[in-house]
Amino acid sequence: MKFRPTIHYSMIQGIFWGSFAPIFAFASVYLLAKGFTNSQVGYILAIGSGLTSILQPIVGAHVDQKKQLVLHRIIIVFSLLVILLCGVLFSFGKNYYLIALGYALIITFAQAITPLTYSLGMFFIARGVPINFGIARGIGSISYAVVAGILGVIVERMNEEIVPIAIGLLFAIFIVVIATFHFDGVEETKDKVATREPLSFDGIQRFIAENKAFAMVLFGNIFVFVSHNMVCNYLFQIVSYHGFGSKEMGFANSLAAACELPTLFLLSTINKRISTVNLFRTSAIFIFLKNLCLCLATGLPMIYFAMSLQLLGYGLFAGISVIYVKETVEEQNQTRGQALMTMTTTLGAVIGNILGGSLIDTIQVPGMLLVSGVMAAFGAVIITIHAGNSKIVAQ
Repeated sequence: MKFRPTIHYSMIQGIFWGSFAPIFAFASVYLLAKGFTNSQVGYILAIGSGLTSILQPIVGAHVDQKKQLVLHRIIIVFSLLVILLCGVLFSFGKNYYLIALGYALIITFAQAITPLTYSLGMFFIARGVPINFGIARGIGSISYAVVAGILGVIVERMNEEIVPIAIGLLFAIFIVVIATFHFDGVEETKDKVATREPLSFDGIQRFIAENKAFAMVLFGNIFVFVSHNMVCNYLFQIVSYHGFGSKEMGFANSLAAACELPTLFLLSTINKRISTVNLFRTSAIFIFLKNLCLCLATGLPMIYFAMSLQLLGYGLFAGISVIYVKETVEEQNQTRGQALMTMTTTLGAVIGNILGGSLIDTIQVPGMLLVSGVMAAFGAVIITIHAGNSKIVAQ
């Protein structure tokens, strides 16, 4: 039974990150088939991410304010909304504006769940429940790899309508797994409750003012994830530029996700030998190197090599960023800290999606990758300078 918490939490991470394959990796495939341009695809993804960046800190502050754990209920509500929107797209997805709004809202609610699943795991870990976060997050990457690979083949053989069906089915299973994630003998009450006005803008401003180095890291992270989101969400266009299609794009995504596994499975061991700060810096640098290799790619082998750099790029970030927040932010602000960290990735997505689509339509894929690489380099420098300046409050 001592392995049951890790197994159960691994199922949560696996199903959740598996759902991100159809939502994001196949967004361009689905939306381009519906008649949208590259720029319009970018606007839809950006609207979804922009709404998430507003929703995440509000939800995080609300959760921190509660004395009882309410994460299960909020996650289930957001998941039900995703399923409802998938049903709308599948049943009534002929209207141009309905497709745009529906897909943007799917992105909004799916991304809003991300920090909540992290906080849910950290809550039980802090109360002695034996959960191996690295393994669980690694299972998420396996799931993403498997779903991306299978869906690439299915979409090529059938059509894009399978995308909302896949999203809805995965979130239906996700609700069941979340609803049963409880442990006997663990009281689901908070040890500390924020005494500020956490739902106010002033409360968030005060948090940033008291954590200036952390705020600079968040700022740098936005630029890093402008690059990351350009590459991930426009990978179909990058692969198509070299003369390939959805099957090769699906395999490239699967390869990237699979390369995350060694890092995530061994994260606890690695973190005992290398500090959280240096691992966090490394992840930003490798996200830049991945973009650089894609910029220099002349064919499919170089694209696959670039995607393999996910090993120490996003693969490392996915686990170490959660630990970085846990070590840097006070316990009563943990959910808000996780939400703000995740918000930087969504803000990066807003900028990256708008900029990426527009750049592809104007200066094509090579120009987009060049701009993306410059932004990744800038963000990595900021993180490298400021990550070590945050006061560690939890050992």
